[in-house]
Amino acid sequence: MSNPGSNVAQITLVGERQAVVGHEFVYRGPQPECRACRVKAACLNQAVGRRYRVVRVRDVTHPCLLNEERARVVEVEAAPPDCSLPMRGAVEGALVGYEPLACANAACPNFRLCHPVGLERGTLLRIESIGRELDCPLGYEIAPARVTYPE
Repeated sequence: MSNPGSNVAQITLVGERQAVVGHEFVYRGPQPECRACRVKAACLNQAVGRRYRVVRVRDVTHPCLLNEERARVVEVEAAPPDCSLPMRGAVEGALVGYEPLACANAACPNFRLCHPVGLERGTLLRIESIGRELDCPLGYEIAPARVTYPE
């Protein structure tokens, strides 16, 4: 099995409706219904709070106590979302702990970059690339960044 934070595909299970190549989800951890499951070790093997993308769907299913359906075996890879980072100190290749901005303006065109789903405060990221400075209504000096989870 691969490292839960790496970008190498790993095998897990998802509900039938989520078993589509390209589907992304944030793993939230085991649920109470999972305690009695016979295949939970194959299903509960991601890092809590991380975002994943389905890259291959296999033709194997199992009953699922959590989903009101069956669970399908899939291959997933880590898929951290693009985010905004402060311009100061944003260097390609650097490791940074993610710090969300203090902003609640959901109408801002940058809101999704500044509040990406699947990145929690303190998540360790490697900066792959930095874009041009964003126009921030609050005056933050930020830029869009493509990031990965370090291995």
